[in-house]
Amino acid sequence: MKTQTIGCLIMLALLTVGCSSNNSEGNSEVNRASENNGSEQAAHAEESNANNVFPLTGIKTSEDVDHRAIGIMIENSQSARPQSGLYQADVVYEVLSEGHITRLLSLFHSQQPERIGPVRSARNYYVHLNNGYDAIYASAGGSPGALELIAQQGYPHINALNYDGSFFTRWSERSAPHNMYTSYSQLVDAAADVGLTMTDREPPELPFSDETSHAEASEDALEVLIDYNSTSNNVLFDYDEQTKRYIRSVGGQRVDDLDTGEPVAPKNIFVVAASHQVIDDQGRRNINIESGGAAYLIQNGQAIEAEWKNVDGVILPFKDGEPLNFLPGQTWINFVEDIGDVSYHSAP
Repeated sequence: MKTQTIGCLIMLALLTVGCSSNNSEGNSEVNRASENNGSEQAAHAEESNANNVFPLTGIKTSEDVDHRAIGIMIENSQSARPQSGLYQADVVYEVLSEGHITRLLSLFHSQQPERIGPVRSARNYYVHLNNGYDAIYASAGGSPGALELIAQQGYPHINALNYDGSFFTRWSERSAPHNMYTSYSQLVDAAADVGLTMTDREPPELPFSDETSHAEASEDALEVLIDYNSTSNNVLFDYDEQTKRYIRSVGGQRVDDLDTGEPVAPKNIFVVAASHQVIDDQGRRNINIESGGAAYLIQNGQAIEAEWKNVDGVILPFKDGEPLNFLPGQTWINFVEDIGDVSYHSAP
């Protein structure tokens, strides 16, 4: 299957046929992943002598890194796909909101997307996860409990509903509430408007290494399925050996950026099991993000049985009590109710 894909890419290059941003064929997604990976490698080469490292990706840079991260709630229902800006996030937490639908806490620090969204509302556990990175938190309102938590603790928050039409805009081609968008620069301006500073607040450094953690204890994982008990919301990560990243699909559809066509393709997948409890008639949940538990760290086509711990608010991988490392690049952290909700295979 990989050989066929590479062959198709060569033909496309020879014929100089451009791929559309919403092409559903697998070849175009892998092509874009390859192009993006090439750009990433070039950037690495240019910055090989740089003194700074982006703390949430482990990638070297000559840029300043001592600014604050911004976490923003991005919707993941069928009406919200494909999203904008996800492929440029440093870290993404995917956690169930209501029913079988997840929502995405996306942390931006090293890149500055020109469009991000759709933006949706806050929940308590997303607020706590965001706070672990000392990040400014942006959402379109929130549950009563989440908004009360933000107010009581004085967490840095941008409520998009207060800036509808200024720093946040509605896209006419989608219906509300699935159509609120912003950009990194608009988020910075909104932060200033609510009296928050972006400077001198670098997020905590995640652990990175250029080598796969505990490779000797790993198993092949070229295809990773995360079961959210919904055919329209289940997640598939398909490993691309050329780019060494996992191309993401949801509900059987590959996820390309709405605006640029770039695939969402993290270097690290960290799946963690935590107890979930429905707490109201709306289906809202409490999720235990504190106690730790079973996990898988998946990278470089390999899966490692691991544990997760909450270390000062950040969810991190461990094995036999020792910390594991992420590979430099984007990290996707999926919360599930049971570790049996994730499966992986040696071949697609």
